[in-house]
Amino acid sequence: MDLTSDIREQVRSQTDIVALIGEAVALTPQRGGREHVGLCCFHDDHNPSMRVYADRQSYRCWVCNAGGDCFSFVMEREKIGFREALELLAKRAHIKLPEFAGRRGDEDTRTAVYEVLLWAQELFHKTFLGDPLAAAARDYIHSRGMTSEMVKQFRIGYHPNSWDWLQSQARGKFKPDLLLAARLIGQRDNGPGFHDFFVDRVLFPIRNERGQAVGFGCRILPGSTHPAKYWNSPESPVFLKSKLVFALDAARDEIRKTETALICEGYTDVIACHQYGVKNAVATLGTALTDQHVTILKRFARKVVLVYDGDAAGMAAAERVLERFIVQDVDLRILTLPEGLDPDEFLAAKGGDALRALVESAPEALDFKLRCLHAKYPSKTLDSRQRILEEMLQVLASAPRMSQHVREGLLLAALAERLGLREEQVRDRLQEVRIDVARRAPRPSTSMSPQAPHQVPPQRPHSANGESFPTRSEPQRTIVPSETGRLFAGRLNLDDQLECELLEIVLTVPALTEIVRSAIATTAIRHPQLQLLLAETYRLGGNRSWTFESLLGALEDPELKRLAVWLDERARAKDLAAKLREPGADSDETCPPFLRRSIDAFHWRREEQSQLQRVAPTSPASGEGSPPSEEADQLLRQAYQFHQRRATKRTGA
Repeated sequence: MDLTSDIREQVRSQTDIVALIGEAVALTPQRGGREHVGLCCFHDDHNPSMRVYADRQSYRCWVCNAGGDCFSFVMEREKIGFREALELLAKRAHIKLPEFAGRRGDEDTRTAVYEVLLWAQELFHKTFLGDPLAAAARDYIHSRGMTSEMVKQFRIGYHPNSWDWLQSQARGKFKPDLLLAARLIGQRDNGPGFHDFFVDRVLFPIRNERGQAVGFGCRILPGSTHPAKYWNSPESPVFLKSKLVFALDAARDEIRKTETALICEGYTDVIACHQYGVKNAVATLGTALTDQHVTILKRFARKVVLVYDGDAAGMAAAERVLERFIVQDVDLRILTLPEGLDPDEFLAAKGGDALRALVESAPEALDFKLRCLHAKYPSKTLDSRQRILEEMLQVLASAPRMSQHVREGLLLAALAERLGLREEQVRDRLQEVRIDVARRAPRPSTSMSPQAPHQVPPQRPHSANGESFPTRSEPQRTIVPSETGRLFAGRLNLDDQLECELLEIVLTVPALTEIVRSAIATTAIRHPQLQLLLAETYRLGGNRSWTFESLLGALEDPELKRLAVWLDERARAKDLAAKLREPGADSDETCPPFLRRSIDAFHWRREEQSQLQRVAPTSPASGEGSPPSEEADQLLRQAYQFHQRRATKRTGA
């Protein structure tokens, strides 16, 4: 693949950054649609801090300083390089890229893993639809009432009862190393070679937010004696259970529309919900709900409703989740279905409207817990009220970070009101319970410090040739270089201010690039990242039609893209575009007065620094009382002339 600027520009121009980021974050338009805001997906954001600019096709988070263009977003979110981000966005925009002669083996790239998973998804689905070997699988799915439309939408599949069937299908198409990297096959325990995963099971493809297959969930068929009824793909470079939600790609738009996410326990329950028109349903991947799941969902939803079966196990699961998530900045609701039914059975009996009505009236987490405790202690005696209070306070005291959260005050006020107690009494008792919980908690071991040299760091997954893949579990933010981080933190010295202003002018009106280039060389810029960014604008300056968007497309360094977006936001805040349009009587037509003043200020600063460096050595060098040398005398005369010119400039004489 030839990564020329033309190819990059073609992909960039056909990628709407608002739509791209909107696949991962619920965005709210502002300023007539020129800006959009949402929760940042690169840190644990509680107040919308990400800004997406439709007119500049850029984004920036004001908290963690993530920023750039469409390529930056994909690179940072997926933890991939520029070339793979280009390939992903090209495929998304239906642009066919030319072959790249220097490309490494396909098995070494995440792109290749996505490709083989897509191939496997379609092969499993085709087998389910028409292969005689899949007759029992089709009978099972039809017995669950699943329509052919749902089978097609969710790409339901089947793996025949053969331990090398997939490997034989892949022969001549994909190497075993790639099947292994995608976790479609595993190493044999009792000898050399590999065995297929998912044998004789119905498959449910698990897709990421963009609808790409990243793994599979599967279920045994009725009559099977295999002890594991349900099974998911092992984790891979693209598949991390704690950060994926089943059917989010299908449910995202409805979640945005209703501002409500419905979390079911099983894949078939989710599919049944979608079949009956409840299209904001998703599920975790056979794991308990985690903080990361809630963080993902609250980017799209204000309300998260956990749907549990109405049996004893479902009630117990609902209570367990409270302690962990009652502190989350989300309207958490708990819905247990009546008559011990699961969602699939309830929908078949009552229909989608009945489920939507229950979702709408689902109790808040606090109310649900109180209802459970009132059922546990039904009498209205003082003893029952005290037991209810103690169990509720145990939940609050055990919730992580609750004491630092404003939500605690709201919950305590509501609890006091429901139990007919003074809020001060409830708060004081919570502090006592919290101390008791902390005292009983196991103390962390001090035998090994976090930096102990004998500790082994977590291992990354590896490809067959030993190259490590970046994982989604690694820190989401890259470390900002100190020089750029200093700018982002607002610690600008006078040189930084002058250099930033020049770049802000060029980014605001690219047509002024040549004027700046004729006056200031890149070597005169002292901040290293600002120097690199200015050099890139000069390189593009030969084409007078370059734009801020094309600059971002030309930059491959994510740090420079973040810096460019930061400078662009500063220029907007100063309204530099208007200042550059201001006329001046003594200014020529090509150079706006504001730019001329900026260039002059820059040159005066450099001349001032130069004079200080020249004069400094003359003071103590020759010793006290000795006559100045001819060279020192000349330097002093130059310094005197400089200060005269500076005084004249400041007074306007």
